[in-house]
Amino acid sequence: MTVKKRALGLLIFCPTALMMLVSWSGIFCSSAARAEDATVAENIKNSFQPERVVEVIINDDPRHPESTKKISWDEDETKVVIRNFGKSADSKLLLKGKIKKENADKWRILWNSVTFDVNAKGEFSAELPFDTGFKTLDFIVVGPRGEAEYHFYQVALKAVESPDLKFNQKLDKRLFFSTGVGFSQLHYTQADADVPDYRSTVVTVKASANYFLAPPTWDVGFTGFFNVASITKSDPVDVRFIGLNLRLGYLFPQVQAPWRLSVYGGWYYSTMIASNDAFGFKNISGPQLFPVLRRTLNNGHAISGYVKFSPVSSQLGFLSLANNETAFGISYMIPTEAHNYSISFDYARLYLILDETVITSRSLSLGASMSF
Repeated sequence: MTVKKRALGLLIFCPTALMMLVSWSGIFCSSAARAEDATVAENIKNSFQPERVVEVIINDDPRHPESTKKISWDEDETKVVIRNFGKSADSKLLLKGKIKKENADKWRILWNSVTFDVNAKGEFSAELPFDTGFKTLDFIVVGPRGEAEYHFYQVALKAVESPDLKFNQKLDKRLFFSTGVGFSQLHYTQADADVPDYRSTVVTVKASANYFLAPPTWDVGFTGFFNVASITKSDPVDVRFIGLNLRLGYLFPQVQAPWRLSVYGGWYYSTMIASNDAFGFKNISGPQLFPVLRRTLNNGHAISGYVKFSPVSSQLGFLSLANNETAFGISYMIPTEAHNYSISFDYARLYLILDETVITSRSLSLGASMSF
């Protein structure tokens, strides 16, 4: 098996292409394919449109019985959270309240057909679907003996202009694409006496597709990349890397705006094409699993980061876990009406033993991307 220098293509630094801001990608041959692939879900308009938080005021309703003690509402935890998906949005009214009852944990809060538990302190939390037609809250507080109290409240948004809070609509578009270009510096070593260290700066292009299986929680994506040119290189050998990446992502709905937590898993494949077989490798692949944490800023832009550990296999055969790649990256993203632009920085390290030959690769990548 030839051990070819893997370094270049993979740092192709996944996110890439046009203008400015945020993405996050993996970086070396196989690394690049995986991480950039996750970038797709973060870059596309449907997935990235920033979540919004709208403050809410809960007022008394004239229908509320005078003899019934009112629920105490926690203003800091009472809000509307809007998560956008293309031209649709999933909007929730988040409530936290407290009732004053003996043995409070034996009481229940009923809204429509949904029941909310109460703890020993009388506290409860509720998450309700919300749109602009949602003006009142009607609850039934049910006791341990079946006694019932009727509660009526009014909902008012603090926003000066009421946002469009339509929710649970059908997506008019589920398939999205992303293109990019990036620059990477690579340091590749192969423990052969006749193979010197290889350093290079390369330009890489990539293309990605992303499809929402069950928005907003599940999506599937595919990414491919190729090194189109070497800007500098320490050896006259011409090297190109090709990478393919298939992944499935899950968004944790429990994590509320302005934070967003996703986990991606799947499989990647990478191979190297060189004008000289003196060094390098072919058919490297492996599973991938890595979390991505994103924070939406007040201006609608976002910062995201990821960390990754991936075992590596060769010729479709599994190797020791000592053969692996580790990576981390940070990116900055700007959404617009037509496209999303991003810029990102990544670091990756590969350690691989093939035919008793130790290969290591380190890369630093900077790239830009555009999704549409």
